[in-house]
Amino acid sequence: MAAHYSSADTRRRTVLVAVVNNATDLQHAADDGWYRIPQRRAPRRIGADYLAFYQTGAFREQAEAQTITYYAPTRRYRLMTRAELLPAEVDHPRAADYYYRIEIGPLQRLERPIPSGTFRRLTFIHTTLDRLLRAEDVKDLFQTDDPFEQLWSALREHNLRPLRNRLVGDYPADITLRARRGYLGIDCADETTARETCPSRATESWEFLRLSPGQIAGDLDGCLRQIGAALIRLGGSVLNATVAEKT
Repeated sequence: MAAHYSSADTRRRTVLVAVVNNATDLQHAADDGWYRIPQRRAPRRIGADYLAFYQTGAFREQAEAQTITYYAPTRRYRLMTRAELLPAEVDHPRAADYYYRIEIGPLQRLERPIPSGTFRRLTFIHTTLDRLLRAEDVKDLFQTDDPFEQLWSALREHNLRPLRNRLVGDYPADITLRARRGYLGIDCADETTARETCPSRATESWEFLRLSPGQIAGDLDGCLRQIGAALIRLGGSVLNATVAEKT
């Protein structure tokens, strides 16, 4: 039975909808508690409080085909080769490719599975738990004004180079910027649901900012000023440093 979420803070938690096109991957999620995403095909933002699973037409003999029926809380993220993930398939052509292994809690079944009435070929969707619990169709999950995307675009417009999905401890920073003396990690989760992060390597200097969706949507310029100040504390961005040295 699906859990009930009455808390407004809880319902604002983030969800990454992932595509499952074979029974083996769903079995790993259900029995072994992990799901894999190829690093080279990962979306800009893999960090989320929950994973939800869209089962493709490959499950055509089951009622769950082309629906989102199951979801689970995320626990931990790791970057591993395919051979490390699946040691029984070390001779696979992509054995040396890197994958994000996302460890998850028990699968929960939505009280009302979400069908895909319009879309048949889906990629990843970043959404909220509230949308997941209320959606009547997969199209209801899309966010046209995602603050994360607004911030990402603004950083690019200011000639910065955001890095995606850099693992910091057990969880990925939503956005990472490289600076002269280390890295700036930016967490775009709601303040009430943000996770603790810590440097993955003792030799790297990290600074972290938490910019909630409300902050980004309400004061994007203010968020950019905070980011600029943090980069200055870290000696300036690597990109700006490179430009200055060439001129």
